[in-house]
Amino acid sequence: MATSTTKLGLTKPDYTDVVDVADLNTNADLIDSAAGFTICTSSTRPGSPWSGQVIYETDTGLSLVWDGSAWQPAGGGGGGVTISSTAPASPSAGDLWWDSDDGEMYLYYDDGSSQQWVSAAGPSVAVQSTAPTGYEGQLWLDDTDGSMYVYYTDPGGGSSSWIGAVSRSGGILQVVSTTKTDTFSASVAAGGLTAVTGFTASITPRSTSSKILVFVAIDGNASTADGHMAFRLLRNGSPVGVGDTAGSRTSLTASQTPAYASDNTAIANAMKQFLDSPSTTSSITYSVEIHNSTSGSQTLYVNRSGADIDDAPRARTISTITLIEVAG
Repeated sequence: MATSTTKLGLTKPDYTDVVDVADLNTNADLIDSAAGFTICTSSTRPGSPWSGQVIYETDTGLSLVWDGSAWQPAGGGGGGVTISSTAPASPSAGDLWWDSDDGEMYLYYDDGSSQQWVSAAGPSVAVQSTAPTGYEGQLWLDDTDGSMYVYYTDPGGGSSSWIGAVSRSGGILQVVSTTKTDTFSASVAAGGLTAVTGFTASITPRSTSSKILVFVAIDGNASTADGHMAFRLLRNGSPVGVGDTAGSRTSLTASQTPAYASDNTAIANAMKQFLDSPSTTSSITYSVEIHNSTSGSQTLYVNRSGADIDDAPRARTISTITLIEVAG
């Protein structure tokens, strides 16, 4: 009784069979079609390949060999090149992909714990408004402000983050500022505090190691001729950059020098710089509360004097909060 070979399915007559010329012709055709590479496309690969069968795909340019369970690059160990606008669906470590949309070559890389396509030409530069996922050495140009960042892994702590490419530390990453040009007033009890409306600034740090250098300059005065005010800095509603607690004294950030004037027309200034370490990459908001630093209730004013006489020699001023992110 005739049997078939395992690879090409050739007919093998039994010793007692009568040889059929049609079987011989079919065997010859099968051998002829199997000679050399099987020419196909990625969607018309042989449905029942044998171990060791080699194919060439005309649409991808890949030469593949069937290892008994999957198609592998014919060169072994990866290295097949796929020319496509999208990444291959089931790559092996060492495979190459040429992105026909942007002309970039990528290598499928296995670092032992994860696999990803990386630029075969070395670290690439991503130009976009939001940070890419990132890999070691990749560069990112923020097209909203022109800042350049590099993806860096701390060899000590093992944490990875985007840091300013201008320097490892001390580089300026971004600047945010709020200028208050209108006036503000509030009646405040002796030793009391009140928030200044419209006088906040928000920033989203690039890295948890970043420092935020805060500059505050606030103009104003009090309703009494010898009165004055101070201020307290807050981060997300909690005081930062204030003096130590001491008895009943109020912990503040800075205080004015009283602007003495018999008609209460002077304007005083209070300012302070504070280097904060928020240790976050979430948005944070800095704000200011003004403090009545006199023994009785009075009205506190921002960007104007207490009297605020409508006269050319008198002034209206501005107050500012400026936030500078410094690479840690």
